[in-house]
Amino acid sequence: MGQTRDFFREKKAWSVLKDELLDYYLVPYIAKILRTGKPLYIFDCFAGKGKFDNGINGSPIIIAEHIKGNIQKNPAVSGKLHGAFIEKKYSAELKANLSGYSNTAVLSGTFEDNLEKILSLDKNSSIFLYVDPYGIKSLNLNNFNLVKERHFSSLEILMNFNSAGFLREGCRLLKYTELPSDDELTDYESDEDINTIDRMDSIAGGTYWQELVKKYYDKTMDIYQAEDAFISEYSRRLGDIFKYTVNIPIRIKSDHLPKYRLIFGTNHEDGLILMADNMNKKWKQMLENQRGGQQVLFDFEFPGVPAYELHKNILSLVAENSSGVLLRELIVKLIQKYGIVFSESEYQKKIRQMEQDSDLIIDRAPAKTPTGKPATAMDYGKYKITVRKRT
Repeated sequence: MGQTRDFFREKKAWSVLKDELLDYYLVPYIAKILRTGKPLYIFDCFAGKGKFDNGINGSPIIIAEHIKGNIQKNPAVSGKLHGAFIEKKYSAELKANLSGYSNTAVLSGTFEDNLEKILSLDKNSSIFLYVDPYGIKSLNLNNFNLVKERHFSSLEILMNFNSAGFLREGCRLLKYTELPSDDELTDYESDEDINTIDRMDSIAGGTYWQELVKKYYDKTMDIYQAEDAFISEYSRRLGDIFKYTVNIPIRIKSDHLPKYRLIFGTNHEDGLILMADNMNKKWKQMLENQRGGQQVLFDFEFPGVPAYELHKNILSLVAENSSGVLLRELIVKLIQKYGIVFSESEYQKKIRQMEQDSDLIIDRAPAKTPTGKPATAMDYGKYKITVRKRT
């Protein structure tokens, strides 16, 4: 295992990427929550120093800047917007780097040490957990379930999960041949914190990972299949906590195992749509930078889906109910299938095209605009929009 003392020397490529996605998402997310008038607490659960030794901002400064910017625009939200940064080893450096930022607090200790502070918050609050640990050891799935059982007004999580690192550690603990060495998959965890099979079970939410490691060792499953099967089952178990989840594999190169999986969980349809839409836009922006010759950090890929497949699956989902499906619900189902491959507007454009091709019928209530014209908008915030299969 690597040592955390080298982790903050410079900001690695994968840290830049996940922090960019966090930064991009916080703009619409904070605005949306503040409109509810309810308190919002953003927890950076493994905050680190706040800055890397080369001066690049880490996630705590990114979050603190969003809090600062929102308060400057509207001082009235000062009592509603809070950032809490949990850090055991570098809490002194973190406090120094966050000095001058209002509505921020450094919580010394581990995530587990501070769990009760999260659980003690007013249930009327919205909670956002940014979970970006040095490795895998502090990701006990039951801790997130305890937060869920508090029944906060809303709960969302953005997690960096090193799935390949988990399997490598599993191979070591079960005394199987370890995965090939890959410096890009190093766990930045303390050697003094010894891992165990029981702890791995608590991270995974079960023992299923042990069978996957055995299949890899027996050569009945290659490592790509094992990693994919592991993250599928892990996501299913995370689905017992969050109604909606989506994960994005982050690869250094297209033929590599994911460096990590960026996993988002929410219990609200709007949260899923907002995150998937923003990740889609940010990803495409990074692809454009790559094609334009700008320096990029990863071999970015954007998975393609044949037009006929999307068409077929929309028809299939709509046909599940003869009376049709609400447009918002249809888009949520599509996101759960395709992740961030499409933006919300791309789904709407495809559905509208299928209406024009006489494959679908779109009903809107009210059927007319305030001026008496037939309603044609795809805005399900203004209309109850039902999509039906044409018979």
